[in-house]
Amino acid sequence: MSSFTYASTVDRERLENITLTSTSLSQSLALIAEKFGVGYIASPSLIKEVMSPAMSGRYTLETAIQKVLDGTGLTYSITSSGVVIRKPESIIDETVIEEINVNGIRGSLNLSRQEKRNEKQVTDVIVAQDISRYPDRNLAESMQRIPGMSITREAGEGRQVVLRGLDPDFTLVTINGMPVLSNNDSPMDSRTQRDRDRSFDLNLFTSELFNQIKVFKSYSVGQPSGGVAGIAALTTAKPFDSPGLHWNVSHQVDTNQYAEGLSNRSSFTLSSTDQHWGMLISAAYGQRSYQEQGANTFRWRRLAPEGANVSDLEPELVEAWQNQEIRIPRGNRYSVWRGDMDRLGIGATIEYQTDPSHFTIDWIYGRLDSQRQENHLYPRGFQSTPIIEGKTFLADAEVNSKNELVYADYRNARVGTESRHQEVSTQFQQTVLNFEHRLSSSLVFDGVLGMQSASYRMPQSIRAYMRGESDVSVDYRGDYYFPDIKYSAELTQPDMWQMNELDSEQFISTSDFTYAKGQVQVSTSHRSSWELGLEFVQFENTAKYTDIQNILKERWSSTRESVPQSTAYVFDSHQHLNWLALRPEEVFSFYNKPSSVDSLLFSYAPDRVIDNLIKEKRASFFTQYSVEGRDWTFDAGLRAERDASSVSVFQSSLRNRYDLSNIAFLPSIQFNYRKGEQVVKVGMSRTIGHQELDTLTRTIQLIENENVFILPNDRLKPVSAYNLDLSFEAYPGETDRYSANIFGKWIKNSLASNRQRLLLSDVASNYPELFSSDFERVYIDVVKPTNQGTYFLYGVEGSAQLEWSLGDYMSRLNVFHFGIVANASYTFGNVQYYNTNTGDRIDKKTAPYLSPLLANLTAYLEGYALSLRLSATYRDEYIARVDGGTLVDEDETGFLSTLYMDAVVAYQISDSVELRIEATNLTDEREIQYSDSTYRPYNTTVSGRNYSVAISYRY
Repeated sequence: MSSFTYASTVDRERLENITLTSTSLSQSLALIAEKFGVGYIASPSLIKEVMSPAMSGRYTLETAIQKVLDGTGLTYSITSSGVVIRKPESIIDETVIEEINVNGIRGSLNLSRQEKRNEKQVTDVIVAQDISRYPDRNLAESMQRIPGMSITREAGEGRQVVLRGLDPDFTLVTINGMPVLSNNDSPMDSRTQRDRDRSFDLNLFTSELFNQIKVFKSYSVGQPSGGVAGIAALTTAKPFDSPGLHWNVSHQVDTNQYAEGLSNRSSFTLSSTDQHWGMLISAAYGQRSYQEQGANTFRWRRLAPEGANVSDLEPELVEAWQNQEIRIPRGNRYSVWRGDMDRLGIGATIEYQTDPSHFTIDWIYGRLDSQRQENHLYPRGFQSTPIIEGKTFLADAEVNSKNELVYADYRNARVGTESRHQEVSTQFQQTVLNFEHRLSSSLVFDGVLGMQSASYRMPQSIRAYMRGESDVSVDYRGDYYFPDIKYSAELTQPDMWQMNELDSEQFISTSDFTYAKGQVQVSTSHRSSWELGLEFVQFENTAKYTDIQNILKERWSSTRESVPQSTAYVFDSHQHLNWLALRPEEVFSFYNKPSSVDSLLFSYAPDRVIDNLIKEKRASFFTQYSVEGRDWTFDAGLRAERDASSVSVFQSSLRNRYDLSNIAFLPSIQFNYRKGEQVVKVGMSRTIGHQELDTLTRTIQLIENENVFILPNDRLKPVSAYNLDLSFEAYPGETDRYSANIFGKWIKNSLASNRQRLLLSDVASNYPELFSSDFERVYIDVVKPTNQGTYFLYGVEGSAQLEWSLGDYMSRLNVFHFGIVANASYTFGNVQYYNTNTGDRIDKKTAPYLSPLLANLTAYLEGYALSLRLSATYRDEYIARVDGGTLVDEDETGFLSTLYMDAVVAYQISDSVELRIEATNLTDEREIQYSDSTYRPYNTTVSGRNYSVAISYRY
């Protein structure tokens, strides 16, 4: 083989992890070129139908090229154009060469393409370049373009990921190889504020801290358990990703259609390597002002117009209303949620690598702080309607075909405001060591050691309420999901308002992980190997919540306490109405009431208290056998796992503690067949997912009027799924890609509520604190969360990447490339629901969070310096929950379909400087939450269009 001459930009010492099965030479060369950030040049006829051998390990560019060319009769050299593949002593024919560009949009898509192709599991990959090419504010938004994946949103920003229609709890998130958990919350009650689950809220981090996201849709036994839907593996940048000294800095300025002022985001990365050592430091900081506004109800209820004069209405309507045959919208509110968000992310990595050894120590810190304000204007009369008993007169009303009150004109009606101030903070910290040591040519040992701590704190959440009187009309006829609400009074005048009440609450939740994993891989031949490993996980979670309501309400209900003008201001942020609002901090101070819950407890009894602790330990042993042929690979393994949990729930009158344990056997099989540019992947496995934290810590509760006693269940098992994945992938040419996946999941032990009638004497003797002596029953219905039967979830996913060259139009812009990336999925799955309070069987409906149709389309145009990208992301409607606590009003709640569009224009001013203009949410999309399967309006919000300008410098 001829000598190898390095181009000046190639690092002789750089090592890369490369794993390839026996495949086409063109695919192997493409992966190596992209791994090392160079192009390759070859005559198509020279490498057509040539196969390269399998390889696995850490290689320099030279040793990798030598390996794939072994036995092909070809040689290589390095020129300014990249790696040149040729026959020995041949002359390079510049007219027949192909070249892969590894920069820009096309380069990022090609990197993702190669990573996806070479994974044995059914996987989708997003690389750092692709993350940066989209206008994504956080990791959740980066992941919504993966087939079968959707996201939930807060304040117009992605928060949680939903994979294949399963609850966010069942997508396990790992960072640098270890499981993690960190929760934020929603500022909206209708979206379940303070919900504590096992999902990772991805709006904690900006995208700049990570260089790769892999979503594993099929399971292998060497991976941690918990991902019934799949595993989202996040990896931070490493120094030897780009050897040498590098640094980059970027700054972005944003504006929002509704929010005041400008938002800013800055990031910085410094990386340096020296022979075997490398260090990287990165930081990202952003300040964002946001505003989400809209209209909402307290759900629709069958009510009689008690206390109202209805003499002017039609007799038929009055009769139906008094017979409670009409659904009445309650709490018809105009609302605004706004705030200032500070997000900080810091990462640091030390990396060491030699031929036999490689280790990294990664530290990552994230913090998300928010100062939130919430303002509502709505009726506060009888049952949250505008009716003041004995005073309100109904001048007109109209009912639609579904017996819903879609228009009503109330005279002398009750109106109220709510002003809330919240301070919330999420902090996350992780330190993890990954190491690998090749003891011999056939024996490799690697492992992971890590610790994570996270906390969500809401030290202050205070509300101040006012009440007044006005004529009110509520009209759903013109826009069913955004009513027209009119008031006759001048809502901005202090003299029309009186004080009503004050509330205060606080909440804290913490999560801590300790993780250790070690495994040995033994090569039994050049085509087969065994893998043996142990894993240990320790997890602890705490939650404390205290709520104090109705402060000063009794005093103010009997007097007309005027509003202190020093605490009030005119609120003008809603697009439909202005009204007088309060500054809650100043109201508490004016009335000499401490705003902190801890201080208020000396004078007021709490309305609700939560105090609980969960400790979990998991120990696992796994083994896997791998074998490969000329064009196929086969992996089979088994994981044995033991779970032990301790749950403690502290209530005002008792402490409930119970233990859970479980042993699970999790097999997996992966088969790959590769023929030329086609790949077929088959995966079969069993996975488990752990029950939601709020389920495990549900308080013991006696509902006297229903004769129901709610208890936890110390026999709960994890949710488990038997999975089948079949994937066909094709990689024609150098950039095009097609894939189609068919999957099925048989899900067992999902959660339901079960009711059992028992003798009261048998139950009450164990809980004397909760049963008074005058509670006289023979039997009582005991309701517990239980594991229910199997349901089937199945679907199809498809993706395509196509590109065309448009020719050389301008010497500076060079050749333009036009490309399309399209993803779509359709998922089916129904689950049986039960009333969580009574255990009654309700209905069989679509599984929670499952949107049947998901689709994403991206079109891009890229030249040497200029690139344009336009994306559209569609999510079908879905059920959010079927909640036993609200079944008096609805049988479900969920969200209607959405279509989000964004665009990017980027211009490479020089090799180091790039200017970007971004626009997101171009249509100011409505997030419509509905109430009941009849799709009644519940909560409709808009968050506004966003525009930004960013400039970045890379060295």
